[in-house]
Amino acid sequence: MAMKFTYKVSGVKVYSETGKTDIIKEATLHIIGTEGGETFENFLPIEIEEPSGSFKEFSEVDEAQVIKWLTKTHGKKHIDAMKEGMASMYNNPNNPTNNSRANPQEKELV
Repeated sequence: MAMKFTYKVSGVKVYSETGKTDIIKEATLHIIGTEGGETFENFLPIEIEEPSGSFKEFSEVDEAQVIKWLTKTHGKKHIDAMKEGMASMYNNPNNPTNNSRANPQEKELV
């Protein structure tokens, strides 16, 4: 089974300019990976470029649109690298969330 990824947005920061209010300047993109009942999350704040051309009012912007802007701004290559890193944590014995590693049993050598 391959890790499945979803996105969410938090920490949206806005500013106003003459004739425009609540222009999104920055938001935090969360990448959530799930596999085998385990969930991994990575996040990063990303500054969005100045709007060019048509302007979409904040009240008309939804999370899917902001995710599209953030992933485009950060770049597919970097997003894919983050996903690969998260996927490598599943079943990794060095992962501190792996219960057997987090709760080791003491044994004596014979």
